Amino acid sequence: MSSPLRTLSCALLAGALLVSASAEARFGKSSTSSDEASDSRTHDASAVGSSGTVHDASPVTEDSGSGGDVHDASPVEPYPPPQDYVDSSYSYVSPRRSRSSWHENEFASRRHRNFTLGIEAQAMREGAGVGLHLGLEGDRFGVFARANALSLRAEDGSGVTEDISVTGLHLSMAVVKGRMGRVRLEGGLSIAKAADVTFIGPSVGLSSELYLVSSLALEARVQLTPWPYRQFDAAGGLAWYFGDSRLLALRGGMRMLVLNDAGHVDGVVHQDVLPGPYLSFGLAI
Repeated sequence: MSSPLRTLSCALLAGALLVSASAEARFGKSSTSSDEASDSRTHDASAVGSSGTVHDASPVTEDSGSGGDVHDASPVEPYPPPQDYVDSSYSYVSPRRSRSSWHENEFASRRHRNFTLGIEAQAMREGAGVGLHLGLEGDRFGVFARANALSLRAEDGSGVTEDISVTGLHLSMAVVKGRMGRVRLEGGLSIAKAADVTFIGPSVGLSSELYLVSSLALEARVQLTPWPYRQFDAAGGLAWYFGDSRLLALRGGMRMLVLNDAGHVDGVVHQDVLPGPYLSFGLAI
């Protein structure tokens, strides 16, 4: 090739290299970063006839130290954010009591009883007696009924038994009440029936209960009839509530019953003093 033609070819090749280098620095790059990238990607020009290796153009994302390797342009998924470790083998379930069990526990822990019913047996020196008691009480007011049948030996020693029945019907009002117990004022009627006479008279009384624990209570009562005959009835003992939801009650203690006819039968005063232990079993709701 002639010397002018070779000179023209070298000038065209140098112009092409300058144009490509200036075009690489336009796409959103600062001059500093473009110069650095140009330094890492620009090769010395070789003669046309030289045996130097021609490198393929690398994309802008090529790492300068990769030795010309082409990287995949697909986006790299970021690492997922760290999560708290949860062991699936353990789980906490908050205790949820059913509505029925909640009411049962509440009823079992309630000390005051609204309804009582029971049968009673009493042993006395002169005989024995059986009875029935019924009580219905609200927060402050209530009603109580007691009936006893006594079988006593005759005083003349003949071996004959004499039957006496004693009945009481009282309204009550709790003047002191709380979780530890209550004190009631009572008033109503008392009835005493013997072989030759039946008495009906006014009656007043006082009763109380004191809870030692949820299922054990001290109970005491006293009742007095002043006219037309005289009756004094006092009892005291323990009450034990047991069974499912403590619906059953076992009571036991001592009772003193005094009956005086005031001479209304034959002008002679007859009086019976009847102490003895008692035992009662029934419901307490």
